[in-house]
Amino acid sequence: MSLREWLIAIGALVIIGVVIDGLRRMHRARKESMAISSSMGADDLDDSPLEKDFNPELPNGGARRVAPGEGAEAPKPRQKEETRPRRAPPEPDTPSEPLTSTDDDVTPEGGWGATEEANDEGILGEPRVVKARTQPAEPEPQPQKTATAKPEPKPEPKTRTQKKAARKHKAEETQEPPLVTDVEKDTAQRTADKPVKSQPLAGANRPEAREVVVINVLAGSGEQFQGPALKKLFEACGLEHGDLDIYHRHEGADTTTPVQFSVASAVEPGTFRPDEMPALETPGISFFMSLPGPSNAMQAFDFMLETAQCVVRNMGGELKDERRSVMTPQTIEHCRQRIREFERKQRSQRN
Repeated sequence: MSLREWLIAIGALVIIGVVIDGLRRMHRARKESMAISSSMGADDLDDSPLEKDFNPELPNGGARRVAPGEGAEAPKPRQKEETRPRRAPPEPDTPSEPLTSTDDDVTPEGGWGATEEANDEGILGEPRVVKARTQPAEPEPQPQKTATAKPEPKPEPKTRTQKKAARKHKAEETQEPPLVTDVEKDTAQRTADKPVKSQPLAGANRPEAREVVVINVLAGSGEQFQGPALKKLFEACGLEHGDLDIYHRHEGADTTTPVQFSVASAVEPGTFRPDEMPALETPGISFFMSLPGPSNAMQAFDFMLETAQCVVRNMGGELKDERRSVMTPQTIEHCRQRIREFERKQRSQRN
């Protein structure tokens, strides 16, 4: 025989052995279970005095049926108790108020307004209605007639000029008292000095600029700055008309002192000619400080910023930087940093 045939024969024998062993194990397990049942008394269950419905695994043996006549005695009918008849309440001799009955006094379930009355046999019966005393109803107050208010006449539409005048009047009423700035204080001190004769034109002694710091003030949309108001405000802040037909502010009343800053119109050619000031209208103005120039550059910048803010407070508008973007506190601090950096370079060159 070949090796293949030997392997097939051995495999068949192994399978037969496994099947025989399984049958043997099943037969032995069955015998053991029968032996255990007989040892526990399962064969004697038929002779047990317990009923067929008795289950030893349940408490009290489980439930069982009870015949109609078995068990506890049936409840006896309730005997009638002897009770004394209740005396009727005494009737009032002279009732002060009429007795009336209402639907609200009837409460079938024995609530307020009803009492139980015993019958002849002493058993409580149906409730009887008790008549309650009610006070006479008060007359309802009559609603007072109010005079109908006449509709107010609608205001007539205002023209553009009237609206502008109303806004200006309202702004003047709500406007806080003007603040006295350092520029105005410095200008007030200059008026005490005597004017110096044969002075040079204001702004004529400005040196060549290496650095320029600019602050723009632009009017609102569709609005213009008026020339007469600008001239009055410039002169109140110590600016003088001079070189290049623009306004300049010096450190002192004498125009020979250094120029702190200058101001020009934001539109070409940027001039403020005296003969054109009464009819002048401009959408904005530009303040600029040239460096080198003022002896105290930081003070000059503060005075220029205060003057620009004074224009905004009195004439409206908004502060802008040299690129005409909104001037924020960060932008102002950046301008001060430029001035410090320029002064540092100036000192290093001198040394």
